Amino acid sequence: MAGLVRELARGPIDIIGDVHGEIEALRALLGRLGYEPSGRHPDGRRPIFVGDLCDRGPDSPAVLRLVRRLIDDGRAQAVLGNHELNALKGSQDGHIKPDLCWLFPQARPMRHHGRLVPMTPAGPEAREFLAFFRTLPLALERGGELPVRVVHACWDVDAIERVRRESDVLELFYRSRRSIDRELNQTGVAREDDRELTHQNTNPVRLLTSGRESATPVPVVINEKPRYRLRDPWWERYNEEPLVVFGHYWRIGIPGETHEQQLFRGKPRHALLGRTMCVDYSVGRRFRERLDHPPFGPYRTSLAALRLPERLLYFDNAEPVALIP
Repeated sequence: MAGLVRELARGPIDIIGDVHGEIEALRALLGRLGYEPSGRHPDGRRPIFVGDLCDRGPDSPAVLRLVRRLIDDGRAQAVLGNHELNALKGSQDGHIKPDLCWLFPQARPMRHHGRLVPMTPAGPEAREFLAFFRTLPLALERGGELPVRVVHACWDVDAIERVRRESDVLELFYRSRRSIDRELNQTGVAREDDRELTHQNTNPVRLLTSGRESATPVPVVINEKPRYRLRDPWWERYNEEPLVVFGHYWRIGIPGETHEQQLFRGKPRHALLGRTMCVDYSVGRRFRERLDHPPFGPYRTSLAALRLPERLLYFDNAEPVALIP
């Protein structure tokens, strides 16, 4: 099995944000980028996916079939997101979130304000999808004239070095969890919030796929749930040369949402974040837009791709724009 930090493809690339089962948005975006249905691009470009391919959207199986085919054909690459990790963990320990009901028939159906969120079930392909998730690396990187790093949520140098020599993401996750639990028990940490925060920030698999967090006495609402942990804007401290491209953190809000942590307040949607770039334009919220408004848009949320080396930002439902510092 290959390592968990792998070489990013050379040449021109298009780094695509979290898809979340939005197959029509993905097809539209690939078309705008100039890809043929086979996945070939006349200019030899290659799509790179930042993870969270599945959950919430209407057809995660179709997204996974498409992306897996492109990867198998050598035309694309992808990293593991926290939603793929949740699926792998659920297959092992039985802790299954409602947004994985498309993959696990025993899961509680996902609802939004009491309304059922429609999702195409995986059926007999579920095992194949889980096996596919387990083949994905945690990070991609390349040097050269245009050095680039790709990770789902957080580029943490220590965590990257810890996973670089590993090959099995699930085994590493549980081994790290057991080690952290032993240390917490030895030091007498009993408060559940403190233990959970330690797991979040010191398990390298969790850190790379869902980011560093800090405690807060005032809750924020994320995915309709109050949380007493704040997501850390690690990109404000990143100062290495390679450009880091990541997803995970929603850059676009939708009307009616309150108390969300505003990590990008005041930053234009096409603005670089120092030497990093977040390409998640909240298409994972599109299921909410469909439930609350006409089912065929127009949508406020977008699926986006960062085109390199051109530094252009493409969207499934808007014209491309150039990045600004």
